[in-house]
Amino acid sequence: MRKKTEEKRQSIINAAYSVFMEVGFHQASMSEIALRSGASKATLYGYFESKEKLFAEVLLNGADEIVDSFGLLTLDIPIRDSLIRFGQDYLPAILRPSITSLRRLAIAESGRSALGRVMHEAGPKHGWAIVRDFLLKSMAAGSLKECDAGVAAQHLQALYEAELVEMAILGYRVSTTRSTILTVVTRAVDVFLAAYGR
Repeated sequence: MRKKTEEKRQSIINAAYSVFMEVGFHQASMSEIALRSGASKATLYGYFESKEKLFAEVLLNGADEIVDSFGLLTLDIPIRDSLIRFGQDYLPAILRPSITSLRRLAIAESGRSALGRVMHEAGPKHGWAIVRDFLLKSMAAGSLKECDAGVAAQHLQALYEAELVEMAILGYRVSTTRSTILTVVTRAVDVFLAAYGR
C-alpha cells in the first residue's frame, strides 16, 4: 500500500512539473495537474495543500544531486580541495535543464506570487546554511579569517555561479564539461580564498 501511495505522489509531482513548464506557475491549475496524474482533486489536495507547496515539492524532487553536493564539504582535506570538490558537484547539478527551468519559472513569477520565496525556502536556504556552518568550522580550525559566515557563504555561491548560471537561465548554451566546470570552480574558489583565506 505504501508503495502505491509513493507512486501516486510521484505521478502528481511529475504531472505538476510538466504543467508548470508548459503554462507557467500562474496559469497552471490544480485541476489540470490532477487530470494528468490520474488523481482526483481530493487526492491531489490530500498530498499537497496548495499549488505553492506542490511547486516546492517539484523543486525538491529535482534537487537530489544538489542536496548530495553539500555533504562533500569536509575538514578532513585542505579547504581549497574541499571547496573545489563541492563546486564540481554543485555547479553541474544546478545547471541541469530541469533545475534551470524551475529557477527561470520562479524568477518570472516572483513579482506576483510567493513562488520565489517558496523556492528559496525549499532548497537553497537549507543547503547554504550547511555551507555557512562549514565555513564557521573552517574559521575555528584556522583555515579562514574570522568574518560573517553567512555573508561569506553568499559570496561563495555568487562566485561559483558567476560565469555560467545567469547565462544558462537567459537561454545561452553553456559548456558543462568536466574541464570547463573544474576551471570555473577553481577560479571561484581562488577568488574566495584570496578574500577569506588565511
